[in-house]
Amino acid sequence: MSDTKRVDKEENSIQSNFGLNTKVLLLIVGLALAFEFYVLTTDFDTSIFNVADSFFFIGPIATMSVGFAIAFKHGRDSMYFKPFLALSVGILFFMLGDAVYLYYDWILGEDPYPSIGDVFYVLFYAFTITFIVTALKFFAFPLSKIKVALISTIVVGLILAYTLISYEVYEGDVLNFDFAYGMGFVGLAALTVGLATLGILSFKRSLQGLVWVLILGSLLADAIGSLWYYHLEIFETYVALDTVDTLLLSVHMIMFYGLYRHFRYST
Repeated sequence: MSDTKRVDKEENSIQSNFGLNTKVLLLIVGLALAFEFYVLTTDFDTSIFNVADSFFFIGPIATMSVGFAIAFKHGRDSMYFKPFLALSVGILFFMLGDAVYLYYDWILGEDPYPSIGDVFYVLFYAFTITFIVTALKFFAFPLSKIKVALISTIVVGLILAYTLISYEVYEGDVLNFDFAYGMGFVGLAALTVGLATLGILSFKRSLQGLVWVLILGSLLADAIGSLWYYHLEIFETYVALDTVDTLLLSVHMIMFYGLYRHFRYST
């Protein structure tokens, strides 16, 4: 066998290992739809912790655990260590933000948005962005003017779209506080969407392409879900176990699957 054919065979083997099982992805979609149906057809007391709420902690805990496992599996000198450590720490901050949110909502009986817990959400975005940027850096994907323009267009476009859609919150010349306060989070979410899109375009043809597309795609979907949430908040139409929560739950399941595939087959 020639060297070229041997290399091609090895690459095909790697791509096969890092490939995705369509049945698992369909199962995740099915579970998400079943959860949404369960929420819509069950009368929940959203003022207390219930079975449905537990899923929003199980997913992040599982995802964070696999992320830490990937980071420490390869050691501190590995190209995987810093990106996946950042991702896992980010998810930890996300859970802390949710914990504070629920504490304000259930224990104190106060409006949890805004609250001190928002600091943890900012840190989540900071570490998520660090994950994407560090991964792109270690895999040596060049940052061209076209890519910078792409990121800028996505970020500016999302912020502009959010502003136009949420225009009704203006009362004369008075700017709604939730709109102004949430704009910072919208900017971070929009930047995450832009960087995740760049990451997907960069990784999609790599040997581990499908797994990275899944991980980055879930972060992209999470950021879009966050934009949806902030839009609901400024109109005060968000309720516990909203449809946007089902989207975020699905994101955690998809990210867990992508990270699990990476952990199992990366060397």
